[in-house]
Amino acid sequence: MKVNIGIGCHNSRDWDRFLAGAWDKPMETPDHDIVMAAIEMGDMAEKLGFDGIWAPEHNGTPYGMTPNPIQLLTYFAGRTERVNLGTMVAVTPWWHPTRLAHQIAYLDIISNGRFDTIGLGRGVAKSEFEAVGVPRDEARQRFDETIDILKLAFTQERFSYDGEIFKLPEMSIRPQYRTKDLAERFYGASSTGPSLEINARRGLKPLFVGNKSIQAAGEEVKLVNTFRQEMGLPPCQPKNVLFMYCSMDADAPEKAAEFINDANRDVTAHYGFGDPRNFEGVKGYESYAARQAYATAPQQGAGQPAVAEEAQGQKKSPGYDETNLLIGRPETIIERIMAGQKEASFSEVTILPNFGSMPMDEAHKSLRLFAQEVLPVIHKMEAPLQPHVLPDPQAVAAA
Repeated sequence: MKVNIGIGCHNSRDWDRFLAGAWDKPMETPDHDIVMAAIEMGDMAEKLGFDGIWAPEHNGTPYGMTPNPIQLLTYFAGRTERVNLGTMVAVTPWWHPTRLAHQIAYLDIISNGRFDTIGLGRGVAKSEFEAVGVPRDEARQRFDETIDILKLAFTQERFSYDGEIFKLPEMSIRPQYRTKDLAERFYGASSTGPSLEINARRGLKPLFVGNKSIQAAGEEVKLVNTFRQEMGLPPCQPKNVLFMYCSMDADAPEKAAEFINDANRDVTAHYGFGDPRNFEGVKGYESYAARQAYATAPQQGAGQPAVAEEAQGQKKSPGYDETNLLIGRPETIIERIMAGQKEASFSEVTILPNFGSMPMDEAHKSLRLFAQEVLPVIHKMEAPLQPHVLPDPQAVAAA
């Protein structure tokens, strides 16, 4: 089974200053140092034997800090020869589809076809939509139309499009991509049931992150394959993105709990999950408005709503299920990956080796240990499509 490295640029220790609006105070660690440390980690991927490098898309807060994942992957395409590349994800509503199609095609060319996981999503954070001037209530329509356009762009030399938002004259993607199956490399990230169904019916394979139990992920894969069957599509396997902290130290779980707790805070603050009002009345985000905060929120700061008392200062991490985290000694991580593949049938994994307030030297040490002790075992491991994630026989008969 393949294992990739996900590059995260998180300035987690800057949240107090950021939320307080203390712009006259300097950052404890400048953003450019965070970015360069993450790039150093990406440079380790090919040397340590990993199979790919993946990048997210986030901007405007201390979380993620990768405004263009394709730009970062293009950088790594020129610094590597073997590893594949993937987005986790490109947020399609923030892009004009023609620009996105051309950038995907160009990366396909200069990487010699190594852009093999085109992860796409519709975005969540209010601040990110506002920064690019895109209304969130258009996100679903923009996402759907962009998928339509990308499929046309990568299957026809000449195409046009007449949608509610995008209207394209007859045109071509030039330079034309080199890989003929780009439209089959689309993966969709979804956090809600409606998005999961819509993505599945449109042919996007699932891309999971570790914020649900592995059992729940397995149930969702079966649901996806049921939807795909109803659309006349073959069953598929997901790809899974997982936090990883590999250590021989006895106190590794306690250290990891602190980093995960900070990561929960970062996610809650960035996306605004601590206040359902951030999603009320926004078309397509009704399920976000209905939910309670599911990750640990930061201390209350300027403009930051108070959160549930039991969510403050805790070490337990409700936002990330223990069954879907790669934390501990090498043998523990190996067992968890094997168990996860059997339960959710994922075809490959992408590890996130730095998260929350984890120091980069700690992340590098963990990554090297993983590469030495875990990676050779997982590379020998098969990743089959498990029978229990296929549609029920009754569904097959009905179809």
